[in-house]
Amino acid sequence: MQFDKLGSHILAAKLVVLAALGVISPANADLLYRSVTADAGTGAVAWTAANFGVSGGAGVPGAGTLSFFRYANDNTARAQMPAAQCFVRIDLVATHNAQPGATAPVGNDTIPVGALPADQPRPFPWTVDFDNNPAGHWSIARAQMTDRVSNAAASRVAAAGFQALATTAGSNVTVINGTLGNCTA
Repeated sequence: MQFDKLGSHILAAKLVVLAALGVISPANADLLYRSVTADAGTGAVAWTAANFGVSGGAGVPGAGTLSFFRYANDNTARAQMPAAQCFVRIDLVATHNAQPGATAPVGNDTIPVGALPADQPRPFPWTVDFDNNPAGHWSIARAQMTDRVSNAAASRVAAAGFQALATTAGSNVTVINGTLGNCTA
């Protein structure tokens, strides 16, 4: 277990150094997007379960997922989801042009998830899976986010977790503009 934590710390440190040196960038990463709503005046994302709905497999252990879609860049995401006020974007620097079946970590164990203990959040990293069904679809399984067999709990954990990631430098999760020009975490 300690070796796994050490390995994830080393990988995270290497990725941060490579990004800082410009060796890797979003151009060399799979970019995943999730449409979210925000306050129209301030552009602040609504970090609520409604924006991070986990669906499918209600009451079944391990079932239920949080969906993201891969697009080539921000402009393509905006074109494909033209009603999106804002987006949460994951830069998967460990993958580029991944094939179905690929997986990648999201977050690292130094970032607290920040969810309510009653929702039994699981720590980062969470694993995102590329099933490509429908085309470009990636998902995070409920069991990655919480030990509860509840999509509602997983949705709350996802909202808290992605807020923590989007507000932590170097997490590879950011908020970008959609129809709103002032999106912020």
